[in-house]
Amino acid sequence: MSTENSLLQEKVNKGIKFFEEDKFTEAIEIFEDLKHIKNTKNISLLFLGIISVKKKDNNKAKKYLNKILENTPNHQDANLNLGLIYFAEKNYERSEFFFDKLNKNFTAIYHKGLINFFTKKFNEAIKLFENCLEIDKNFIFSYLNLGHANLRLKKFNDAINNYKKFLEKKPEDNISKFNLAWSYFGISDLENGFKFYEYRKEKTEPKEKTIEVKKKLNPIEWNGENLNNKKILIISEQGIGDNIQFFRYLFSLKENFKCEISFYTDKNLKHLFKNSPFKIITDLKNQGQVDYFQNLLSLPGIFYKKNKLLQRPINYIAIDNEKNLIWKNKLKKFNRPIIALNWQGSKDFLFDDERSIDLLKFKKILNIKKYSFISLQKYFGSEQINKYNLNNLIYDLSNEIDVKANTFEDTIYILNNIDLLITTDTALAHLAGTMDIKTNLLLSYNPEWRWLIELKHKCFYPNLNFFQQEKANDWDEVFLKLEENL
Repeated sequence: MSTENSLLQEKVNKGIKFFEEDKFTEAIEIFEDLKHIKNTKNISLLFLGIISVKKKDNNKAKKYLNKILENTPNHQDANLNLGLIYFAEKNYERSEFFFDKLNKNFTAIYHKGLINFFTKKFNEAIKLFENCLEIDKNFIFSYLNLGHANLRLKKFNDAINNYKKFLEKKPEDNISKFNLAWSYFGISDLENGFKFYEYRKEKTEPKEKTIEVKKKLNPIEWNGENLNNKKILIISEQGIGDNIQFFRYLFSLKENFKCEISFYTDKNLKHLFKNSPFKIITDLKNQGQVDYFQNLLSLPGIFYKKNKLLQRPINYIAIDNEKNLIWKNKLKKFNRPIIALNWQGSKDFLFDDERSIDLLKFKKILNIKKYSFISLQKYFGSEQINKYNLNNLIYDLSNEIDVKANTFEDTIYILNNIDLLITTDTALAHLAGTMDIKTNLLLSYNPEWRWLIELKHKCFYPNLNFFQQEKANDWDEVFLKLEENL
């Protein structure tokens, strides 16, 4: 090696050392100088690009890396890093373009697997993650993502095997344990399903109510002990639908034990449970000592472990005759059988794109003249009525209902005076199910775990009719069946 080359290599090594020490200013100064020299141009541009990524300036990083490709189109590191940048930006098409230029690069193959997973090409994702394992059988995240992909394809046994292999190496991963619950529910192994459901976030990362109860009351966590002559506090958790659905298990406590039962919930939900024989509280100000506590959604697993049964529905929703009459009179203007629609859940829900449906899909249904259609959609989704110019086909109640503090305070009485509810998987399905309202529930190909139980065991809501996708993301067939049914 010539003296000149030795000096250049020494300078490159110095720049790399600054980079490794996170001394980016010093590293940039060296590489900006070296990028003008032919022999050190590519490596300098590469490190300048990587430093730009670390400094969260992706546009500058792309410029540096693309300069490498101008003269060296197949440069492995430049293509890889551009692929990773576009992947981070969720520009998956562009990301895959760069990954495809790489020959048997493990990182590229793995990220292409992730791209296919995120774009719901689950079979392609599985092939790529299996390819990763052929290259490196010890890369445990391949097993994790194989579990995820198989779960989405309803290949529950394969998902279980993959999650177990991942947990052998990473036993502390609670998300995988929670996904095992979904998988076990999918094969009707309810005992293991409920066992692993205890790894949900509400239990592994206790929320404010649970922390408060433990700190102020210091009760014992109940796991099936004899509660006769004891006091127990049940803590609400998760979404509105979860609380409506599983409140029935407080009646299981009452049937099995002579105990005092309190339910700690949110102010906006308290009125839903006022017709029950339990003490409903929204804070701990006047709450005396209790012997035990438990989170609401742990009760199904505790009772299933005890008696291998699921609690049948109980209609605990109180109907105020005066309020009911008000809505009965309001709805008299519709001189045909009334069908209420709800098509959009909360956008914050992780799998909302699989459960919510664009209102335009309902257009043929809305044109069936023998019915009057009303919307029970609040907030997200109600704007679609105007967006698609459907005001003449469906009456929008979004500005008239539930405008005060209590959730569903008007919806309860509307449901009590309609002929049919058509809804996606939202809290409204649980409210209607509890009230024994005739309901058509539109379900995705692989719905949330509770519906996997319901489809098999018919235990939660006997008044629900299910219209489920036979193929993932295919609502057209669902609507054809729904139209025939109406």
